[in-house]
Amino acid sequence: MHIATEKAVTGTVPPALILAAGEGHRLNGVNGDNPKPLTPVLGLTLLERAILSCKEVGVQEFYVVIGYRSHIIVPYLSALEQRLAVPIQPIENPNWREGNGSSALSAASYISCSFFLLMCDHLFDPAILRLLLTAGTNTTDCLLAVDCHTERVFDLDDATKVELDRDVITGIGKEKASFDAVDTGLFLCQPSLFDVLKVAGNRGQHSLSAGLVELIRSREFRAVTIGKRCWFDVDTPKSLGLAKRALLQSLSKPDEDGFVSRYLNRPVSRRISEILVHTPVNPNGISLLSFTVGIIGAAMFCPGGYIWTILAGMVIQLASIVDGCDGEVARLRFQSSKFGGWFDTILDRYGDTAIVAGVSYGYWLSHPYAAVWLGAIFALPGFIMASYTKKEFVIRYQSKPPGGLFGKLIKRDLRVFAIMLGAIVNMPYEIMLLVGLLSHAGIGWILLKGYRQKMVE
Repeated sequence: MHIATEKAVTGTVPPALILAAGEGHRLNGVNGDNPKPLTPVLGLTLLERAILSCKEVGVQEFYVVIGYRSHIIVPYLSALEQRLAVPIQPIENPNWREGNGSSALSAASYISCSFFLLMCDHLFDPAILRLLLTAGTNTTDCLLAVDCHTERVFDLDDATKVELDRDVITGIGKEKASFDAVDTGLFLCQPSLFDVLKVAGNRGQHSLSAGLVELIRSREFRAVTIGKRCWFDVDTPKSLGLAKRALLQSLSKPDEDGFVSRYLNRPVSRRISEILVHTPVNPNGISLLSFTVGIIGAAMFCPGGYIWTILAGMVIQLASIVDGCDGEVARLRFQSSKFGGWFDTILDRYGDTAIVAGVSYGYWLSHPYAAVWLGAIFALPGFIMASYTKKEFVIRYQSKPPGGLFGKLIKRDLRVFAIMLGAIVNMPYEIMLLVGLLSHAGIGWILLKGYRQKMVE
């Protein structure tokens, strides 16, 4: 285990102080014999999710305050430190029962610079930390991320309410009848927080909110609104279930998914991914699995005949569904990588080639004409170039490719689904030619949009 020195941490991204000392008795029964920080959520513990979310914005040093059943958490943190290759310093708070203010104060001798403060039982969009970083430039105030959309807050009665005067926090507490926002439990703090926690502690008040009241009196406490970004306070079985559903729902890509992905593939792939996150399989392995299933489906077109054709169509559609799981598992586990996206794209192009070859060969057996292969030569470049053209548009123009109907019609999910429907009506070759034609038309449309944008420039 890394041993921290009592000094400021250098670097542009501050360290993170994670409070994980409480008992979390309201989650008893859903996390087995684990203390609350080790409660599993879709393949990762609450504590690991908190650390990985911070890593997403560049945090490279962590302090974790522990108390309840610390003898279990310490070896877990040691193993996590080795696996994630980041320094994680446990700080034991023997007085954790007094309140989360005393837990935060126990880190005072370790941190003398600005730092993120968060609770281990909060799930959140890492973009919220980026908002805090941006707002924290050139200020010595403590910042709190707040949610003004109070109607969407689960268990609002138990939430910590915040009163605002523009961006200045003028009141905070769970019992407030009048409030403007809700505390998300995500802070960008200055070392001055430790001073006010000492003042509150000397009065016998050991909650974090008691210390924050001192900051409010000096008007050194400001709010940063999070907009529609998501966060969850996981402290009951019901909130845990809601958080899991929200995480799974967030796997959709409204700006990227085609019609078939949005309404068919994603609802099924999310269910599969929910299972896969609990297995050792990695995202690249899922990409290979999807590719293998697709190759098998493509080969099943080759014998010809209606039974083989319909089975082949169903198998390639299954491969298309599984193809979404690699990215979903990667996002759930914080394993997304440039190589993974590139690898998946390459496999997709080989899969497209195999499907065109299989469909064309099966059709050629009953229609032994050279024109059959000319049709394959016509369709295949459309499938491959549709993806290439969109990626090149992004690279050249530094913006998303044109959307609209044509943008949806040239997506891979639609052409695989269309070929499956073609297999059901025993016309996979004809449908393949049709979607190939649509692909070429969509490519031309993107080129036209790019040309018009060039003329404007």
